[in-house]
Amino acid sequence: MTMRTDLAIAALGTGDVDYITHGGAALRAAAQGFPLKLVFALDHKTPFWLVARPQIKTVRQLIGKTIGVSFPGDTPQIILKRFLRRQGLDPDRDVSYVAGQFSPTALQSLLGGSLDAAVLAPPFNVIASEKGLSLLTSLGQSVPDATTSNGLVTTEQKIKSKPDEVKRIVRASLKSLHAFRQQRTLAIEFLASHFQISPNIAAKAYPNALEILTPDGEINAEKVRQILGMMQDTGSKEPLKVSPAAVLDFSFLHEAQRELVRVPASKSR
Repeated sequence: MTMRTDLAIAALGTGDVDYITHGGAALRAAAQGFPLKLVFALDHKTPFWLVARPQIKTVRQLIGKTIGVSFPGDTPQIILKRFLRRQGLDPDRDVSYVAGQFSPTALQSLLGGSLDAAVLAPPFNVIASEKGLSLLTSLGQSVPDATTSNGLVTTEQKIKSKPDEVKRIVRASLKSLHAFRQQRTLAIEFLASHFQISPNIAAKAYPNALEILTPDGEINAEKVRQILGMMQDTGSKEPLKVSPAAVLDFSFLHEAQRELVRVPASKSR
């Protein structure tokens, strides 16, 4: 089920969904009092590229232009604004934003000329490059202190009431992560099928995915501090109400890690 970040967090709180994958925004919600925990971290680096029409070659050329974003205040726009500010632009005055431009839609808008630039996630950055659009920067490289972490987020109530279920889902996620990292051919086939792209595009997108993904489903406290620190970018002046450790529960992950290490040894006997 695809759902806008703010709606997904609300649905998790009401029990309409059991898990969401909006890690960064969910952790910031947890810092504001929502009883949520990140139980599995899929990525640990910003998976966004700033892409523009072919004639736009530099960031300065974005002044007066329109940039597509998912929706105002979401993680991609927060990171984009931080990048623009560091490039000497006023992100609130020098450019304008068009919301509702998730990667597939934004790519088509760029190709159709209705947008000047947009924030794209893999594999759409690769598709954009293949079609002649300008890749201005990888926001993960240009804004290294703006960590994102998509992964599995659930409620404290779910953890208490159904720990076995949480463990099974975390274990399956860890196995999938390992398989994606270790089995390149199958991973490329998955990318091609999931995004309905050619194997050639999928093969070019695969290194991007490896760079973004965590090696073991876990992120450290410093990266969580960076995620929570983005609250200041949204205008929040209140100090953090929780420590990084308070929004994480990697106990199920650590148990799954130990079990998966033991499996090969037991099979070899």
